[in-house]
Amino acid sequence: MNIVNFIFKSLIWSFRKVGYYYNNFLFKIKLKGNMIEYGKNVICKNSCPDIWRKYSKTSYVKLGNNVTFNSYGDHSWFCKCKLLIQKDGNLIIGDNSGLNGVMIYCSNSIEIGKYVNIGGSCRISDSNHHPLNYISRRENRYDEIKSSPIKIEDDVFIGANCIIGKGVTIGARSIISAGSVVIKDIPSDVIAGGNPCKVIKSLK
Repeated sequence: MNIVNFIFKSLIWSFRKVGYYYNNFLFKIKLKGNMIEYGKNVICKNSCPDIWRKYSKTSYVKLGNNVTFNSYGDHSWFCKCKLLIQKDGNLIIGDNSGLNGVMIYCSNSIEIGKYVNIGGSCRISDSNHHPLNYISRRENRYDEIKSSPIKIEDDVFIGANCIIGKGVTIGARSIISAGSVVIKDIPSDVIAGGNPCKVIKSLK
């Protein structure tokens, strides 16, 4: 019985290894196909992230060294990582950062620093996605959509299910509590949370 268990576990381990290498092979093809600049040891776990890049000649995407995307199927609580880059978007993710089931929508500029960890099902968008005026929405005047850069500085930790809105800067080493909606700047070295997200305590 022990031998059967050993063989069974070995087969499972082998299948997982094959899946890991296949996903990362597919991931590299996606990165190259979308002309995304990436550093050493950029990997994905569990499943390959979705990447959609529009007009690559007018946008810029760079992934640093040791960036990890942890993705799951859409049936899971943690969904697949998604990178959506519009024609004028500039997306930079720094070295040693990890994203777990994160959706990034970039139409202006999103800069994520080094050693940043972002929890499951977070949404980061530098755009309103739709015009504020109802007549403009009726007439699909997408040129009136407002956008503004997002900057997440080094060593920030963002909990699961957070929403990071346009025009926001999150200071270095700060922690954003799970489920927060960040619509205003958060200073460095604090714990912040809530809707809207506010400083809870200093880490200094």
